[in-house]
Amino acid sequence: MKDASLTITIAGCGALGSLFAARLLEAGYRVQAFQRPGRQLQALRENGITLDKDRDGATRRYRLHAISDDPAQLAPSRLVIVLVKAYSTAELEPLGSILTADGMVLTLQNGLGNAEVLAGLFGPQRAAAGVATYGAFGIAPGIVGWGGDGQITIGPWTGGTDIEWITQLLRSAGLQVARVDDPRPAIWTKLAINAMLNTVTALTGMRNGEAGNNPPARELMQHLGRETVAAAVRAGVPLDYHAIWKLMGDNLVRTAMNRTSMLQDVTAGRRTEIDVISGGVLRYAINDDEFPYTRAVHALIRAIDLRAEAVEQADESSCRKV
Repeated sequence: MKDASLTITIAGCGALGSLFAARLLEAGYRVQAFQRPGRQLQALRENGITLDKDRDGATRRYRLHAISDDPAQLAPSRLVIVLVKAYSTAELEPLGSILTADGMVLTLQNGLGNAEVLAGLFGPQRAAAGVATYGAFGIAPGIVGWGGDGQITIGPWTGGTDIEWITQLLRSAGLQVARVDDPRPAIWTKLAINAMLNTVTALTGMRNGEAGNNPPARELMQHLGRETVAAAVRAGVPLDYHAIWKLMGDNLVRTAMNRTSMLQDVTAGRRTEIDVISGGVLRYAINDDEFPYTRAVHALIRAIDLRAEAVEQADESSCRKV
């Protein structure tokens, strides 16, 4: 039975976080958000979440029960869904003050290493991990668009941890959820898709379908996919390249008009998650000559990131002076 009094915290209420918050609010749950300072936080405080042109074409607005960058302003929470950028995961330690004794944190972030960080912060028995293939995109602060339904795959980070209640909670909100005993294969599979598609679209500016129909882009994605599969095998997660490429092809068709999150970040002048995607693959290279395609796209996007980081630092400095 659904416990409508249970409070769920979305850590990182960007496009995907806002979509999931909307679904959970529709289902009658109490939903709050932990959001870093900025225009998104201000917009959510003033106007709530606007979900533009949902699957039925309607536009709806949702009010969060609370939103703050200060955990002291948030209610105790049994479930924290983590969707912050991977480079901000370690900054979530203060959320330990609102996590209930039986509470858990669930990462649905991109890349490698997030679950390990959360397990270190809150304890391995309190961490669950997975991936989501739902589509959402930012239109303006506080306004997100529906980019297509998908599936959430989750599993306990430590074997034996009961996460069935999380599975049922998400399903009760109309979300498609698969529970697995070990989430690592799902995480590596999504990493392979991101390593192929996100990087190429970020560098070319192409939408997903355009990249899939562009022969040089397809060839580059195939090289990146093979290198990622090789890294996964070394990590003890055997993946089949041909199965991954078929999944990639299906994804390119299903999300043809979408722009990847990495392309959205580059376009908006934000830092990307390249270090936990391509950088995660490179951690399994034996020497500097291995995984040359991954190494090249990583270097190029890191160069773009350095420019974005410089702008962020300038903005932070300006705010401190004010």
